[in-house]
Amino acid sequence: MPRWLYFLLVFAVLAPILELVHAPPLVIFSVAALGIVPLAALIGASVEGIAEHTGEHIGGLLFATFGNATELIIGILALSQGLVDVLRASIIGTILGNTLLVLGVSVCIGGFKNGRLKFEARPASQYASLLALCVASLVLPTIAELLATRGQQAQIVERGVVLSDVVAILLLVSYIAFILFSVFHVGDEGEEEAEDEGEGQFAPVLGAYSVAAITRLVAYRRELAKSSIAHKSGMLRQIDGTLGAIVAQEADKQAAFTTAAKPEPVVHKPPLWRSILFLSIATIGVAILSEILVGAIEPVTAALGWNPAFVGLVFLPLIGGLPEYFNTISMSLDKRMGMVLAASAGSSIQIALLVAPILVLLSIFMQKRLDLVFNIVELAVLGLATFLFSEITKDGELVWLEGLLLILLYAMMAGTVFLFG
Repeated sequence: MPRWLYFLLVFAVLAPILELVHAPPLVIFSVAALGIVPLAALIGASVEGIAEHTGEHIGGLLFATFGNATELIIGILALSQGLVDVLRASIIGTILGNTLLVLGVSVCIGGFKNGRLKFEARPASQYASLLALCVASLVLPTIAELLATRGQQAQIVERGVVLSDVVAILLLVSYIAFILFSVFHVGDEGEEEAEDEGEGQFAPVLGAYSVAAITRLVAYRRELAKSSIAHKSGMLRQIDGTLGAIVAQEADKQAAFTTAAKPEPVVHKPPLWRSILFLSIATIGVAILSEILVGAIEPVTAALGWNPAFVGLVFLPLIGGLPEYFNTISMSLDKRMGMVLAASAGSSIQIALLVAPILVLLSIFMQKRLDLVFNIVELAVLGLATFLFSEITKDGELVWLEGLLLILLYAMMAGTVFLFG
């Protein structure tokens, strides 16, 4: 975490004080936004410290989970106040913001610095499949209610709420399955195919060229040993001598290189308990400041003349997801694209598979129910975002142009909502 960010921590302390003394909403909003920045950086530093002990996949999962704690807290508060429409828009807005804007900005900046950003294609394919499931879970209740309304069926709203409850439970099941498979590798423990006899034996000490030569010689020796050629024993001894010479030469080179190389400095990992403690404190701080931001948004946006749909779909998720924006950029600059995908696409998946179902089921105990019926424009953009994500990640690498495409799609959606509501 850069030292200059520590000076911004004063805004994290000042924002609650301004809230208590009823300062102007615009001042409260600005101070709270500045206070979130160092806490977001602290979240990233803490998760990176935990990832050094747990690995990148679990680290990315933790980052997405703690990043979405803010959205969950805001959602519960909105439910308690009956702001279902704003909450529904913020859910879809958070998914789109993470999938398009967070990933797009990270890839664009990281691509400009590092060129092509490579990553493992298999997790990205799983993310694309889960995003497709998320789209289906939101499209089906919406289409069903539209068709029922057109057919003038009875009890449309009540049946829509029941369908949303069923879909929410199924989404939670899929989230649990996702965690079991991707994090704990349940049912994904198959061993890699065995390598050829010669390559598997000599690979630890050979370069790529020598491994290829050894493989060809071993294959030829195997065929020669099986053949009925006369006087083949002499040829076999010659091949064995050649193999031994190649291995000895490469082993000498490796030993000389190891002796000449300077010992790498020992990197001390930060204590796990300290990273967990800082992560917890920073997450609580972000949640508190986000609540202050939410309270100031309505008067600020009214003064600026923004419509409620834009606030719920674009502005509120933009503020609530500020930690993801800050930290995924740092990860992409370090070419840690596994963490970037886990924190952007993984965060969107967690919103759809975990946060949204929890809020739907919690609304059973609230005065106003939350269902999974969304606007057609929102669902269209979500479907396009899922398709674009799948297309640009299937080859295992990203460039800055593909990041720009994600940003432009998000800008089109934001402009449409801003102008037409």
